[in-house]
Amino acid sequence: MQKFLGLNIASWLFALTATALPTDETLEKRASPGLYLCENARFQGYCYHYNTPWGVCTTITDRFPSGDRGVSAAGADWGNWCTLYSEVGCRGQELQVYYPGYEDLSATSWNDKAKSYNCAAL
Repeated sequence: MQKFLGLNIASWLFALTATALPTDETLEKRASPGLYLCENARFQGYCYHYNTPWGVCTTITDRFPSGDRGVSAAGADWGNWCTLYSEVGCRGQELQVYYPGYEDLSATSWNDKAKSYNCAAL
């Protein structure tokens, strides 16, 4: 059997693939382009988990119209960050949301304010 850096080729290939394969724990923590929004504080009431590709602007007023059913809690999925915008088309004022997010957006003066968002990987 041929040797490479003191290991035979079969052992080296096994070591390489064994370290390259993700474990269940790392798969659970893998970044995802998601954003969890709820109409009430503490992630209560009507909630929706958006899962759009990173960098894509998404308008949320169809599910969360301004007023009584606007967004009051927001949480980005682990491994990414999202920006909430006060206007459709990802324009206007911005609020950065990282995991685990804000369970009460009124503490940031953003209660019922978000109209669109986009996310990016950390």
